[in-house]
Amino acid sequence: MHPFHAMLVLFAAAALVGFGYVIRWERRRYVARDLGDAWFKVRLSSIPAALLAAGVALIPALATSGMEALAIFYLLLLVAAPILWFGVHWAVGRLARPPLAFADSARIAASPLVYALVLAAIAPTLQSIAWTLLRSLGVK
Repeated sequence: MHPFHAMLVLFAAAALVGFGYVIRWERRRYVARDLGDAWFKVRLSSIPAALLAAGVALIPALATSGMEALAIFYLLLLVAAPILWFGVHWAVGRLARPPLAFADSARIAASPLVYALVLAAIAPTLQSIAWTLLRSLGVK
């Protein structure tokens, strides 16, 4: 395995473990307010919401040819996909029992996005640490 691929696997594994801790922390907050079941339903709806948001941005862009496809993709990615993402979480939060307030549903929807932005921000710093770790493990 190339060292760069090993570093990517290491970073992805650390990111998944970190996201697991974020999810556990988030769950504890909602369980403490007796909203654990509603939280679970809204969190679980993130999977189909992500697929829908990706489809909304990709399908029209792939059906268009030329440079217009890129413009359509970015427009839908920056406008329609977030509306759909937060709208699905809000709707599931309203249908859950007990119902969640919009702020709670929005917080649940925003947490993976914020986590991804934080990971992207700290990745350059972690890269030097990962290279040092890989060298100490003998991966060349």
